[in-house]
Amino acid sequence: MDSKNFQLGLLTALLDSSNGNLYSGQRGGPGFDVEAAMQARAIHGVLAALTMVVFFPLGSIAMRVIPGRHAIHVHAIAQMIAYVVYICAVGLGLYLVREVQIPGVGNLMDNPETNYHPIIGLVVLVALFLQPLFGVIHHAKFKKTGRRQIWSYLHIFNGRIFITLGIANGALGLYMARESKERKTAYIAVSGVIWGLWMASAAWGEFKKWRASKTALGRGGVFVVKSSKGEVRGSRNEM
Repeated sequence: MDSKNFQLGLLTALLDSSNGNLYSGQRGGPGFDVEAAMQARAIHGVLAALTMVVFFPLGSIAMRVIPGRHAIHVHAIAQMIAYVVYICAVGLGLYLVREVQIPGVGNLMDNPETNYHPIIGLVVLVALFLQPLFGVIHHAKFKKTGRRQIWSYLHIFNGRIFITLGIANGALGLYMARESKERKTAYIAVSGVIWGLWMASAAWGEFKKWRASKTALGRGGVFVVKSSKGEVRGSRNEM
């Protein structure tokens, strides 16, 4: 791959300075393995897209559509697999940050035109690291009380906000990479459809909870929540 083609390719899009003349006056070309970096970039993109567009949203949808107590198990397993895959994607991203060094520009973090993508990726990684903790506490508290508490909302909205941010960051990555219009359109279309299904399933779940509260059993609006430990009763006013 010659210098001109490389400038028009992905890594130039990621690392190019604003003057568009990255290698002017430089000898020996880039100081890194271009082909290895291109391969790492491709795998990074695929893993991150699968995680944010497929695994995380579908794992959340499973919680709403799978009946019975198996839903929580499928949800937990799917989300943990998704997080492990995302760690691999972030690891490849950090490899690119470390290995790709352009004279006069620095690495991806040094360049303000590109550093937003890895920074957002790391913020999402840290935020989603808290999801299992929030989820475990939520599940334990809900089994005892039969109603949501602060941990429930932390788990729900931390996931929704940062998975959505991760999906958007994937689009930013494609933009930075100067991918073809067809690939960017396909990513936006698929992620938009799955995100819409995810939000629709969340709305359906909330509607079912509201409907259940309207048909609460007993005097005073007592409702019954069935769990693997038996039944938990609570007041309709607590929901």
